[in-house]
Amino acid sequence: MPKDTYIPRDEVVDINNAFNKVRRQAEEALMKIPGVVAVGVGLKEVKGEIQRQPCFKVTVQKKKVKSAIKKAELVPEEIFGFETDITEPTNGIAIASDSKNYRPLIGGSQIEGSGSSSSKGTLGCFAKRNSDNKIVILSAWHVMVGSPDAIDGDRVGQPTHNGCCSCCASNEIGKVTDGRLKTDNLDAAIVLLDGQDNDTVPEMRFLNEILEIGAVAGSTDPLPMETVFVRGRASGKLIRGQITHDNVPHSTQYEYYNNIIIDRVGQFEVTPTGGDTDYIIKGDSGSVSVNEHNQVVLLNFSTVATNHTGYGSNIKTIETALGIKVLDSSFHGAVGGKEGVLLGSAGNPSTIKSLSESLAELETELRTSPEGMRILELFKTHRTELLNLVRHKREVMAAWNRYQGPAYLAHIAKNIRRNDKPVPDNIKGITMQSLLLKMTAVLQRNSSAPLAAAVSENYIEIMNILSAGRTQHEWKAYLQQLDNVRYA
Repeated sequence: MPKDTYIPRDEVVDINNAFNKVRRQAEEALMKIPGVVAVGVGLKEVKGEIQRQPCFKVTVQKKKVKSAIKKAELVPEEIFGFETDITEPTNGIAIASDSKNYRPLIGGSQIEGSGSSSSKGTLGCFAKRNSDNKIVILSAWHVMVGSPDAIDGDRVGQPTHNGCCSCCASNEIGKVTDGRLKTDNLDAAIVLLDGQDNDTVPEMRFLNEILEIGAVAGSTDPLPMETVFVRGRASGKLIRGQITHDNVPHSTQYEYYNNIIIDRVGQFEVTPTGGDTDYIIKGDSGSVSVNEHNQVVLLNFSTVATNHTGYGSNIKTIETALGIKVLDSSFHGAVGGKEGVLLGSAGNPSTIKSLSESLAELETELRTSPEGMRILELFKTHRTELLNLVRHKREVMAAWNRYQGPAYLAHIAKNIRRNDKPVPDNIKGITMQSLLLKMTAVLQRNSSAPLAAAVSENYIEIMNILSAGRTQHEWKAYLQQLDNVRYA
């Protein structure tokens, strides 16, 4: 059983604020010690096991036994009231399994470049170019570009790229337009998504989501010690980790480029904490790490197999270098006091309600009415299929998210829990009635015959209930009226 080192993000922010008050002075003092090459912040490691202990991570050229270290080279065990932890520079291998065709396109799926030296990797996320607001795909350079020195002309396909040119290629989704490999301490590139000749992208071409994680809520700077999540095409599942070092000198060997080695500084180290052996494996390059609010914080590009750790670059640094902005599909309804927190995100289950948990809360209220009980039995009968469709069926997932299903369910659950604010009339211009009509249509097309029939027979009544008010008391009053008529 792995040691529990989880620290809530609010607490992480406070801890980092405390470190930042003395960080510059600590770095200046520690960098004067012979052999020290970098100073960062992260979690202490004891006998190969990460501890729930924030510290200054002091990277030295080579570790030595204490008896062999000169007094001038000793790193203090504590500085400015914070413990220290001594590490060495890391050496990793660029990482190149889910090979399904995903339409619409979605983060966490497999992509491949047209160049002979590029490898199969992972579609990270979607962004807009600052220069023209065009939609681009973000991933690692070595995943999408066939050469370490050139970028023009490389094209990308999902899940693979087959063909000698764009006119005969299959699965092609776009062309690489910019990137960094040997400069700016980055391994990152962007692909201009096809279909934007008229300055528009067909709505169903992509979902601003990541498989197993959900809708992307923009980007923010990574914080040492915070919990993060990733879904790569090779791992094929949600992996949880923790940022254990925020300033790692890291060397990456690129076997696809004749084993060239590129040295980078200022990289972030992530250690798996959810029971999985590795945070990322070969094939997960280009994936992104998100925090508890589903905000992208890192672009992953390398792994050290012996340590089971993954390495990524600050997404804000990448956005600046490539002139892009990660798309934000969150709603801003102050759920749980957090602007932009997403229902059903990968975060802490004690603070972010899942779809099934919120439905369970609704069930408690429905049990007080015979008509409510009837509707409840319908949900119970079809619950498994409904959840599976919302989580895995492309059209249903797209409709649920684009028509603000997570947002409405979060507001309903919040009203039931706290009995305070009514559910909004609309969210981003979408009413609950519009959501119900859209979901009725897609469920009729994508569900089994019994579920499709239940939807067709009951959606008007459910719409009437939702239209009766915007609080649990108004919905219960309407159900009571129905009970008086039907069950008197």
